[in-house]
Parts: sequence; structure tokens; C-alpha cells
Amino acid sequence: MKLSFKSISIFLFIVAVGGIIYFFNLKTRHQELIKSKFLYGLNIVDSEWDKELYENKVVFTTPTFVISNLYKSMEGPKSDQYLAIDNSSEELLWLTSFKTEAFLSDESTRMPNDFVCHTNFEYRDAEHYNRWNLTERINKQYPRITSISNGIEAFELPEGFGFPVFSNERIFLNAQALNHNVTDSIFNIKHKIEIGFIKHGEKPLKALQPKTLYMMFPFDMDNPFVGPTDKLPNACIPVETKNHTYYDDKGNPLSGHWLFSPGRHHYTFNATQQLSIKDSIRLHQITSHLHPFAERLQLVDKTTNTVIYNCESENFEEKIGLKSTPTFTSTEGVWLYENREYEMTLKVNNTTDTDQEMMASMAIFYNDEEMTKKTSAYKSIEQ
Repeated sequence: MKLSFKSISIFLFIVAVGGIIYFFNLKTRHQELIKSKFLYGLNIVDSEWDKELYENKVVFTTPTFVISNLYKSMEGPKSDQYLAIDNSSEELLWLTSFKTEAFLSDESTRMPNDFVCHTNFEYRDAEHYNRWNLTERINKQYPRITSISNGIEAFELPEGFGFPVFSNERIFLNAQALNHNVTDSIFNIKHKIEIGFIKHGEKPLKALQPKTLYMMFPFDMDNPFVGPTDKLPNACIPVETKNHTYYDDKGNPLSGHWLFSPGRHHYTFNATQQLSIKDSIRLHQITSHLHPFAERLQLVDKTTNTVIYNCESENFEEKIGLKSTPTFTSTEGVWLYENREYEMTLKVNNTTDTDQEMMASMAIFYNDEEMTKKTSAYKSIEQ
């Protein structure tokens, strides 16, 4: 049976209306995934990453992000890519600084970092550790180097330290846009992501090992959005259960992305197990990842009641967003020990009349004596 033009038109109309209804019933983060695939797939906006290599830094530029809605953290348009600093050589480099800036899509008009949700820098642990014959480290922890987020535009590792990578080693970059405030216009932006490095042999450097500590709280997987109960008095309400859900050693679900109601709240999280200290480590750098309305994040030695890191965040008064999130940097370092308890504490103040979302983590760097020995040996071979 042949279908008439009218029948086909009605069918296509119904499909289109159904698709529109489906799209607008999705959460914002899922709408953005579909929108970005559509815009990139049809070449409506630039979908490619770009790279500019200089003597002691590399600048990666993201594809275009179309800002057409309000985006809380983890909701905006995003892009990720495996990239190498220089595929044409195999030179040992020491990463020493990280920076992200937002620009209009002309790549010259600077925008406030209100439009930077985060940049995650990650290594491929199998590739990274196989090069150094440190295969026992593979799959032992999440391979994140560090992260830059709203409130932190840039930071440097302390003088004399770095994270060693080879120039042709693949680094995974994940960039996502943010928009808490602008509702009256649609515009295109890009992120410029700068990694500073020192070439091996230019000066003596010691290796740092990265690790990320996450605040996580339990929830009932069968009824995830009910909040605290008699059975789970410390339960949180997760933003969603598909992303940022972790499990403790007993298989109980924990969320690292949760909702909090208006007013002041105080959270504590035992970070001892995540640190997994064997004997001792010397802490040299901490960069926090926080969401708006966070006021203070601390790392505390509970055994001695000593505050190791006190991050007093500053929020904008006239708009939503983090104005400043201080980092911790120490050339001398702070010793942490296996036989002590460590705790993360967080204070937030939701000044709105609706629930808000929170994440709190610390990207830390500590001394890596084993890698320092490896790189020193590499230096002697090169000479």
C-alpha cells in the first residue's frame, strides 16, 4: 500500500513533536549531549581541538561550546580528547603549571571564568607506568593528574617539583562549560588550556605523585532520593545515581555529587582510606574542586587535631559563582603518616531558596621518591 504525501507528512510531524517533547523532558546535561552531537555532526560550530606548542608550554583550545541555557556544574556542553604535547619527539618533560581561561569563539575576547566548569587532566596509567617499568601501579587509583574548576583559574607546583611525562605520551583532557547567571543571550565560547613544563635536564626536579580525595556520602540505592533515614542517618540525596557513584569495601553505594537544602550545612568525611598511606608521604600541593555556596574545605589530621589545609572560598555577592578558591603549595612539604586518621570537613551556605548541588574534592600532589630515582637514572642514560 502506498502512503500519500499527507500521511507521510503527518507521520513525520508526529515524530518531530514526539522528539521535541522527549528532548525537553531530559535533564539539562543530557540535552547538552544531544545538542552538541547535532551541532558538531552538522559542522554548525567548530568541533576540533587545536594545539599551540611553545618552548615551555603547550596551549590546547577546545571545540566551540554553545551557551544557550543556565548550566550548573556538570550540566554544560563539554568535550574530551586524548592529546600529546608533541607527537614528533619522545622527550621527557616535567609538568609544572596548569591554567584554563574562557574566550569567545573568536579566541581573542577574554571571558570571565564563570564559564569554566572544570578541566580535568589525566594520564593513561598503563601507558605512563609501563614506560617506567612501574606496572604494579597500574589500576591502583584513578589516573587524574589534577583539576581546575570554577574559582581556580591557574596554579603552579612548588619550585623544584613536577610531574614527569614524555612529549608523545597521551594526556586525557576533559573540559566542560558552566553558566550560573546569563539568561538573556546565546553565545559561543572556547576554553584555552595551558600546561607549563620544564624540559628534562634544564634544572634538577623531584617527582610528585597525584591523587584525588573525594567527599562521598551513603544513600539507599533502592530509594536514592529520600535522604537520611534511621538506617542511614548520614545519607545524602544524590543528584543522580549514574554518575559519581562509588562503593565502599562492603559494596554500599556512596555519592560524590549531592543536593543540599537552603541554609548552612557542615559535612565531615574520613579520608584515611582514600589516602592509603604506607609509612609516610610528604604533601606538597592541593587544589580543591568545589561548587558555589561552599565556604570552607579543610584537610585535618584528626590524631593531632591539626589543620593541614584550610581553603576559605570566596563567593560572588552579586551573582552565583566562586570568586576564589585558594590552593595549598609547600616546597618543604607536610608529612602525613600511616598510623593517623585524616578527615575532610566542608562548610556550605546555600543563600538561595532552592536546593543546590555540591561536590568537594582535593587533587593532591605528594613526594614520589621511586619515580624521582627513575627519572634521575633516565637523566644519566641521556647524558
